[in-house]
Amino acid sequence: MKTSIARSTLVAILMLGLALPGVASAGFWSWGCPYQGTWFGVMENSPALAGWMVTVEGKSHFYGTNNLEFTATAFDPRLPDPVTGAFAFPNAVQATTMRGNWMRTGYNTFVYTTTGFALNADGNPEYIVKLSGHIKLRKDCNSNVITGTLEIFFPWTMKNPFIDKPDLEPIPIENVYGYRAFVDLP
Repeated sequence: MKTSIARSTLVAILMLGLALPGVASAGFWSWGCPYQGTWFGVMENSPALAGWMVTVEGKSHFYGTNNLEFTATAFDPRLPDPVTGAFAFPNAVQATTMRGNWMRTGYNTFVYTTTGFALNADGNPEYIVKLSGHIKLRKDCNSNVITGTLEIFFPWTMKNPFIDKPDLEPIPIENVYGYRAFVDLP
């Protein structure tokens, strides 16, 4: 009889141990919304596209890579002055895709960094651009609010954009909005 009770208790403990990972993966111990996917820039409180998209990848909910692409209307590589309209880099004609990484910092919060180049008509770099900041996913898991700082490095100064201070004063980016691209399944 004692053997049967001990055996039953051992089986119950083993079953509980096997069930806990299933409960955790079902969301009982959730780490918030997954960030992976394709996100399109939208105007605030509107589905109108803002001219950029980012593809977010990662094998976990905690970190991964991102690729930011944008149209010329979303990011003018000449960097026009908002007051005077003068261009800081009049020879810049194209910006490359910006590539970088992201990391979860909380339940639905993340930090990110992307780096790319602004190129002249010959395909040579006019400057290196680095964009870093914070992302907060909203409760619906399909929209977010992004803030950041744009930093500019001149290729001829040989500064390292990953550890050195930028050559120009950082440009704050406030409240940019993204919406997750997804497919409605039948």
